Amino acid sequence: MKKTLLISMVTAALVCAFALPSLYAVDAPGDMVLKAPAGAKMTKAPVDFSHKGHAALDCTKCHHKWDGKAEVKKCSAEGCHVDTSKKGKKKPTSFYSAFHSKSDISCVGCHKALKKAKKATGPTKCGDCHPKKK
Repeated sequence: MKKTLLISMVTAALVCAFALPSLYAVDAPGDMVLKAPAGAKMTKAPVDFSHKGHAALDCTKCHHKWDGKAEVKKCSAEGCHVDTSKKGKKKPTSFYSAFHSKSDISCVGCHKALKKAKKATGPTKCGDCHPKKK
């Protein structure tokens, strides 16, 4: 009797751990193009980004201020990564640093960390993400 109860409880816990998160999963937008905010000068071409290609990641890995409930805001919204000046490029509030910093919550930082750990490959050089302007 105790063994059956234990097995039932472990099974229920596993179902909750793996099935319940999918009930609350957010439908990520489809593929998109990442551009600098209005008024900012881009020196390289915009980046094609695939949410589907990153579906295995926890959304808060990139959207680190998101609470999982409200609508996801753009990186440049609500005062997060709004600095588009050349002088502020390395600051955490910089739009550039949101994608290019060494931190593993930025695109470049995450891809380099994965490459170093030999877990996955992804673009790590400018031209890999920013196609040549035509």
